[in-house]
Amino acid sequence: MRLPASFRRNLRLMRIAHILATHGMAALAVRLRLFYPYVWVVQLLRGDELPKDLGAQIRLALEKLGPTFIKFGQMLSTRVDLLPIDVALELKKLQDDVPPEPFARVRRVIERSFRQPLTGEGGLFAEFHEIPVAAASIAQVHFAELRDGRQVAVKVRRDHISRTIESDLAILRLLAALFDRYFPEYRRLKAPQVIEEFATSIRGELNLRAEAAHASRFAENLVDVQGVRVPEVLWDYTHTEVLTTERIIGVPIDEKARLEAAGHDCMKLCERVATLFFHTVFIDGYFHADMHPGNIFVDESGEIVLIDFGIVGRLDMKTRRYLAGMLLAFLKEDYHRSAQVHLDAGFVPADTDLSAFEDALREIAVPIFNRPLGEISIAELLLSMFAVTERFKMETQPQLLLLQKTMVVIEGVARELADQANIWILAKPLISNWVSRHMGPAGKAEAVSEELRSQLLGWMQLPQKFERTLSRLEAEGGPLAPEPSRMQLLLGVALMTGGSAWLAWLAARDLTGATMLAAAVILGTGLLLTLSGS
Repeated sequence: MRLPASFRRNLRLMRIAHILATHGMAALAVRLRLFYPYVWVVQLLRGDELPKDLGAQIRLALEKLGPTFIKFGQMLSTRVDLLPIDVALELKKLQDDVPPEPFARVRRVIERSFRQPLTGEGGLFAEFHEIPVAAASIAQVHFAELRDGRQVAVKVRRDHISRTIESDLAILRLLAALFDRYFPEYRRLKAPQVIEEFATSIRGELNLRAEAAHASRFAENLVDVQGVRVPEVLWDYTHTEVLTTERIIGVPIDEKARLEAAGHDCMKLCERVATLFFHTVFIDGYFHADMHPGNIFVDESGEIVLIDFGIVGRLDMKTRRYLAGMLLAFLKEDYHRSAQVHLDAGFVPADTDLSAFEDALREIAVPIFNRPLGEISIAELLLSMFAVTERFKMETQPQLLLLQKTMVVIEGVARELADQANIWILAKPLISNWVSRHMGPAGKAEAVSEELRSQLLGWMQLPQKFERTLSRLEAEGGPLAPEPSRMQLLLGVALMTGGSAWLAWLAARDLTGATMLAAAVILGTGLLLTLSGS
C-alpha cells in the first residue's frame, strides 16, 4: 500500500532534518523549524556549531539526500554570487554517480514508449545489451543493434524519475520558503527564485526528445568546424523517455596516454577544443553546458565527438559582445578597458566609480596573470569577479554563471591534453577577429540596424495592439472613449511610434538639423493627440 503524499513528505523532511543535524548544521535545521525539538536534542548532544569544513559537510549531506539534491548542489556550485567561494568549490566535487536501473525497468520504459517488444519478433532492436555503459541519476545508456545492422547507443530515462524529482522539488520549494521566512537577513539571495531556476533546468533534462533537438542543432552549427562532430540522432527510435543515436567508438579526451598511443596529436586536439568552445560561445551563442571529459571523445580519425546535450547555455549578442570585450581586455591586461566594458554593457550601475572598479579588477586579475602560461585561468577570473558583485552592485548574469562552470571544465580538459598550453591564448586570435567583425564600425552599424528593426517592428505593432485592447474592453463592457476620440488616440499612437523610430535612427547616426526637428515635431504631435484623445 502506498503511503499518503503528506506522510511521505514529512518522513522526507525528517530525514533532511536528521542529515543537517548530523552534518554540523543543526542550528540551521532548528531555525528552519524542521522537527526542531528532535534537532535541538541532537545539537545539544553533539555540541557543535557550524563546522570548519562547512563546504565538505554540505556536499556530503547533499550526496546522502539523493539525485535531485546532488543536481541542486551542482547548480549551486556556479552561484558564487550566493555562496562563499570555498563552499562553491567544494560543491563542484559532487558526483552524479548512482547504481544502474534494473534491466526489467529499462525494458518496460522502452516498450511503453514505442508500444512494441524490445527485441525478438516484431521487436524494436535486433540486439540490446542489458548491462549499461553509463548510469546517472536521470538516465542510463545501453548499446544496441538495429535490425539493419547499425550500432547505436540508447539513453533511457529512469522509470518514475519524473515523479521523484517533482516530489523533491516540492520539498525544495518548502525549504526555500522557510529559509526566506526565518532568515530575513538573507532575502537578497532570493531562495524561491533560485529553486524555480533549478526546476526549469532539471525538467529540461527529463525530456530526451528535447535533448535530441539540442544535438541536431549542434550538428548543424558545427558542420563547418573542422575536426568536430555530433552523433546522428535516430528520430524513429527517439521518444520523451528514450534517445537513440549512432554509437561512438573513441577514447575519452582526458585519457592522454591512450590518445598518444593511438597516434593522436594532443596539442592539435587542444587547439580543436579551443576552436570548438569559441565557435559555440561567440559565433553560435549556443554552448554545451555539461562538457565534462565523459561527454567528449576522440574517434579513430582524430575528430572530437560531443555527446549528452541535456544542458545547453544560450548567450544573446549583447552578452557575447560584453564577454569578448572583457576577455580581450583581460588578455591584453587592459583593466581600464575591462572596467569600461562592464559599464557599457550595463552590468554595473552608471554611477559606478570606474577607477575603483578598475582597481578591483586589477586586484583580481594580476595574481592570475602572473602565473605560468599553463596555469592562467579565465574561469577562476570570472569566479573571483562574481564574488565582488555585491560590492559594486553588479547584476547577476545567470547565463555567465553557467558559462563559468563550463569554462572550468574546458580549462581542465585543455591542461590534460597539453599542460603548457593555454586555451585562451590559443583562442585569442579568434576572439580578436570576432571583436573586429562585431564590435568595429561595421559591427556597430549592424547592431544599430538590428536594434532599429526590432524597435520599429514593436512600434509599428502598437496601434494594432492598442486596437485589440480597446476591442477586448468593449467586449467585456469596459469604459471606452467615443469613436472620434478613439480614432484620434490611434492616430496619436501611430505618430508617436513613427516619430520615436525616426529620432532613434537619427540619433544612432549622430544626425542633427531640420530632420531631427521634423521628427521631434511628429513625436510631439502624436503625444498631444494621444493625451487629448485619452
